[in-house]
Amino acid sequence: MINETVILLVYYYRHEDRNHRLLKYVKNSLGAYLPFDLYLCKPLQRIFSKVIVYDYLKQMTEIGVKAVNEEIIVLVRKEHPKYVLWTPWRYDIQESTLEMIRKEGSILVGWFFDDEWRFDNYSKWWIPYLDYCVTNDIKAVPKYRELGARVIHTIPNTGIAIDRDWSNMEEKYDVSFVGTKIVGRERYINELKNRNIPVHLSGEGWGGYVSFEEMIDIFKTSKINLNFSRTVHNWELQLKGRIFQVCMAGGFLLTEYAPGIEKYFQIDKEIVCFENAQEMIDKVFYYLNHETKRRAIAQAGWKRATIEYTSSNMVSNVFGEIEKGLAAKGRGSNPRAQELKMPRWVRGRHSIYFFQWGRALLEENYKGLWKDALALSISYDPFNMRAWYYYIASFFPSPTHFALFRLYAAMEKLYKMLLSWLSSVLYVRKIQNG
Repeated sequence: MINETVILLVYYYRHEDRNHRLLKYVKNSLGAYLPFDLYLCKPLQRIFSKVIVYDYLKQMTEIGVKAVNEEIIVLVRKEHPKYVLWTPWRYDIQESTLEMIRKEGSILVGWFFDDEWRFDNYSKWWIPYLDYCVTNDIKAVPKYRELGARVIHTIPNTGIAIDRDWSNMEEKYDVSFVGTKIVGRERYINELKNRNIPVHLSGEGWGGYVSFEEMIDIFKTSKINLNFSRTVHNWELQLKGRIFQVCMAGGFLLTEYAPGIEKYFQIDKEIVCFENAQEMIDKVFYYLNHETKRRAIAQAGWKRATIEYTSSNMVSNVFGEIEKGLAAKGRGSNPRAQELKMPRWVRGRHSIYFFQWGRALLEENYKGLWKDALALSISYDPFNMRAWYYYIASFFPSPTHFALFRLYAAMEKLYKMLLSWLSSVLYVRKIQNG
């Protein structure tokens, strides 16, 4: 064990938190629920003598964005951690806070998710403020290096292995899928239904949300667990954490092929892949009717995952690389990364995010915290008229606020209608002009 302190800056929230009086305003900006206690906190506790978890999203709802950033700096100065590990999702932590953490002597590590679609519009702009970047996307590694970042590649979040009694397996479902309903996935599911193959569905849009524990139980008790590898945003094939989670639960995995998956599992021996709907259907029929082969593959995948791919292994490997790099090269500086400045359109994203918080705080009349959020929004984009509207409205007497908010909502609705109409007109003209 390393006798050092680590501060973990993380966003904890559960599905039900989306109905929080403030978070409901920014729920479209929230990531997927991740059990960071399993993914990062407990693995870190096995490596370092002291791990402090700071839930910046929860604190945002309690004390506001400005106080959160001030509180983080106070915490770093008090604890003098060797590492500060940050799991970025939006813009809660400011650049000035990150700069101050490094000035205090802590090594700042950014652990990024979904770089398959987030690298260019999000992740890369944080490089100047970090000592190390961690990514799940192997194709993003050279992009980070090209910009001067010290980058480490690891597998997506996994969790812990589940003990299985392979002589006494309970199987409740023939085929299961856990995940959000989107068009591409629905097409595959409909193909199965058209062949009279029952599919147990869980997730937003069809079967309803299930907890992490319920999800693992589904993996354990399904004859076949489906995984679809394309991202929601750019439809690119992605190595998903679901692959490792199913295998560590001892489930049989039938997954859409993603480039590089063969580096982690032996195809047709530890997992099974498909590349189109017909191949998926053929393999579903085959493995439903070949129980011995199916269970042998599930057990082999489980053995591989429990030995190599637990979160403890993943986190240990990442910090092993960091420690090795620091011993060889020291902390150093990166002039090339310092030249990477956030363009106006990226600052505009910051502005929109802080506006959402300012709007939530003002409409909920919440502890007078809206002024800081709205001022931040305007500082990132002085031309954000929505932020200016709410900022000016905050100076009016409270009884008038409801009418002003109703007026804004009406203007916003009209704007969206006009935008939709204009898009339709341009689309028709494009078709007419060939």
